[in-house]
Amino acid sequence: MHIGILSDPANFHTQKWARALQKAGAKVTVFSFSQAWIKGVPCVSIEPKSTINGQLTYRSYLAGGPDLFAELVRHRVDIINPINVTPFSVWGMRSGFKPMVSIAMGADILEYPSRFAELGFNPERIWNSNATKMGLLSKVQYRFKWSVFRRYVQQALQASDLITGDNLELVNAVRDWFGIPAERVKLNRWGVQPEMFQIDEAKRSAQRQKYGVRDWQKVVLSPRGMKPVYQGDVILDAFERLLRRGVRDLKLIMLSAGYDIPPDVDAKALALDEQFENFHYERSLLSRQEVIDLWSMVDSFVVAPVYDGYSNALAEGRYVGAVPIVNNISAHRELLAHQQNAWMVDPFTPEHLADGIMNVMEDYDYWQGEFAPRNRAWIEAHSLLEHNIASFLADCESVLRSKKVGQKR
Repeated sequence: MHIGILSDPANFHTQKWARALQKAGAKVTVFSFSQAWIKGVPCVSIEPKSTINGQLTYRSYLAGGPDLFAELVRHRVDIINPINVTPFSVWGMRSGFKPMVSIAMGADILEYPSRFAELGFNPERIWNSNATKMGLLSKVQYRFKWSVFRRYVQQALQASDLITGDNLELVNAVRDWFGIPAERVKLNRWGVQPEMFQIDEAKRSAQRQKYGVRDWQKVVLSPRGMKPVYQGDVILDAFERLLRRGVRDLKLIMLSAGYDIPPDVDAKALALDEQFENFHYERSLLSRQEVIDLWSMVDSFVVAPVYDGYSNALAEGRYVGAVPIVNNISAHRELLAHQQNAWMVDPFTPEHLADGIMNVMEDYDYWQGEFAPRNRAWIEAHSLLEHNIASFLADCESVLRSKKVGQKR
């Protein structure tokens, strides 16, 4: 079976998924408009027909269907697998290629409820936002674009032979918000790869030296990045409160995760990094292996998006036994309960988060001892990538068989 992934090769989710499919025995080719590539995975770069000043726009995907179809046929792809319904399933839909198995990831669905009034979070914290304040004109433009993009999302879902979502919120939203039959929507949580977490003592020691972690310090990590959707500004404010309180026995580490950062948040992080020895701002993009190596010394971590699918960082942190500190959203309530396997901060404000971190750390051994075994057991039962890849491939085979039966009829 030859699977054509539609996604950006530079995206670590694409890299993780493509390599896992290959390892499970599938033939994989990634198709995109990007010049990026994945070592060991064939990647096809298609010249976009529509750009603005050489930059990709949504119209690039709307206009690029015929060229995508030609490349898919030329490479003898059996089934296409867009990662993110918008824009990649939209691109696949415009190509007319079938069958198509789409992967919903989060913003591609959860930013498009049945009605705009049901959005459930501040539009200033949508995925594409790079500022925590949105002017009136921007709000009006966003409201118009929302209705247009939602229509394309609906069309792409209807054109998909199967849609997977990595948490129940996504699965339910695809079904209930867009009227997709339940039998065409499946839960697939992706998951962790245990073999990547093997790290020896020398490497662990090198990690502590790299980040300047003292033997007597606990490490608190913010791994998701600092885009408004991830509430990096709120987390940074909480870290600042701890630093200015004179907390010394915590090493606070903030990752940019390679995303665009609001300029004022970036400036504050740089200033704190300069001023406080026990704060580290990692402005560069770490490789996937570097992030996994970093987990080896993390004691607790903060994950707090305004909405979410199934967080890769949350899965990895739970697997290694670090204490999750999270906000109270449905994606987290699906997996976590306060003081059972996580510490839930509600309301999620800088003051409450700073206090929550201190509450966890003041009795760390107890909470870690309570949470870690439960989290590890759940991940091993539900969230190992090897098992979920096998399930996905079985679903793809089923879709191909049903298509062949339909053609014979």
